[in-house]
Amino acid sequence: MSVYPLDWKLASDRGDYPHMAKNDAVLWERFLDEYGPNFLRFAYDVALGGVLADVATVDAATRTGFQYSTALKIDALGERVDDLWVIEVRPSAGVSALGAALCYTVLASADPLATKPLFPVVVTDRCSADIQLCAEALEVLVIELDVTP
Repeated sequence: MSVYPLDWKLASDRGDYPHMAKNDAVLWERFLDEYGPNFLRFAYDVALGGVLADVATVDAATRTGFQYSTALKIDALGERVDDLWVIEVRPSAGVSALGAALCYTVLASADPLATKPLFPVVVTDRCSADIQLCAEALEVLVIELDVTP
């Protein structure tokens, strides 16, 4: 189960992407400009998994905080009418971006938030042909966007 309840936002809600680096946010806003209207809503920094501290030794807030700090975090979860996109935002996407999208999708599939089919997605500005070949074989959608001004 996600560590904290999801805080859903519309594609038009801009500028508040928790823990997204500045370069990632530029790329993300370009994605929202082009693809945002295709989505019902987005949740950011979705924390899944993590280590559960011993209930007998810590209070609930500390336990949740520790779980959050050790959890894996989805950059963005995008809900469309028929599916949910598990989105990793990464400039110059490589092997680790594909791995993140795949691992987050596996964790999300075990979570009650998976009320619709899940799809791993990488949003990037650059992706080599080798990475694109791997993405296709692993069924990860890679969206390459031009972010030059």
